[in-house]
Amino acid sequence: MTPEPFPFPDEPLGEVPRSCARRRAHEPLGDAVLPSGDVVHVAVRYADVEAVLTDPRFSRDLNRPGMPRLQPDADMSEDRDTLINLDPPRHTRLRRILARTFSVRSSEEWRPRIRSVVRELVDTMVEAGPPADLMASLARPLPIRVIAEILGVADGDLEQFRRWSEAAMTIGPERAAERARGRDEFYTYLRELVARHRREPGTDLLDAMIAAQEDGERLTEAELIDTARSLLLAGHETTMTTIGRGTFTLLRHREQYEDLVADPTLVPAAVEEIVRHDFPADVGFLRVATEDVDLPSGPVCQGRGVMPVISSAHRDDGQFADPDRFDIHRPATGHLGFGKGAHYCIGAPLARIQLQEALAALVRGVPGLRLDGSAEDVPWQPAMVTHALAALPVTW
Repeated sequence: MTPEPFPFPDEPLGEVPRSCARRRAHEPLGDAVLPSGDVVHVAVRYADVEAVLTDPRFSRDLNRPGMPRLQPDADMSEDRDTLINLDPPRHTRLRRILARTFSVRSSEEWRPRIRSVVRELVDTMVEAGPPADLMASLARPLPIRVIAEILGVADGDLEQFRRWSEAAMTIGPERAAERARGRDEFYTYLRELVARHRREPGTDLLDAMIAAQEDGERLTEAELIDTARSLLLAGHETTMTTIGRGTFTLLRHREQYEDLVADPTLVPAAVEEIVRHDFPADVGFLRVATEDVDLPSGPVCQGRGVMPVISSAHRDDGQFADPDRFDIHRPATGHLGFGKGAHYCIGAPLARIQLQEALAALVRGVPGLRLDGSAEDVPWQPAMVTHALAALPVTW
């Protein structure tokens, strides 16, 4: 039987693909064919996904001959100097150098500025009056402004950054040329940006990355550039998608939005439930077994690729009670939204702050927020690594 194409077909309202439930029940490590044409196992149960993310026998180095790839052309796996694509010991070295720069404490120092940007965006939307597109007013501009600002990027470059980021997150052969062109332009820009920061040091995050060292070791030029690019891509696309999807889900469960209005101290818990319920992508970070591995659901042979589907793991009733139900009052139960293990998202503290501040500003500043029209009519972005809303019409 021909393996099912992956990513699986989109579902209404951005729901997790229906085939994931069938696979969790009957085919937890079944095969699928990637856009590249490579056939890999797809892990859909929580225990298997967690194991793939944490077991060092699963490698992220896909640049060796014969390794499976997500895309038929250049993709993020070719970035040889970025954390997400490295295995120990090099991954350990980079992570150690960057640890203080991206610690919870260091990230919290950016909260006042992030709060200021959020309030500016929400106030501007309110002053313009309803209706509004929440994606255009808040979800899209917030993360690109925050990440660009803390990296010391000029305001006039933000729209170009957005285009590069969007191109990088497309999937399939139809936009291969756009991805390649954007990747080359992005690297050229970042090389010039790093050079400028070396000539004129400041106090932003890129300066901290340039200065970061551990036991006398610093990041190489290539490592600096790839880390900055990863921050801009992940920091923009995934945070934008999660703000949009999370608000959309809250407004479809209007009583829970009202709970947040009545008690904004629930915002941090709501953010964790949004990340669990509305994980922004079905496409995970492909890994390859470096030796035979026995996962909870079965064996994986050396050299086989495994795609961990985090959105499916979050709907596993073996891990979460009534997992399809959205509930901001749900106790913390160990979602994998920022990964787990050695490759846990280094930018998770910054992402959490943005999500918390965006949601807090909405419930305080727009308590009457509601969908403008039918949820079924809300448009979605096609053929993207992240499953994002194209627009979110709201009123109040």
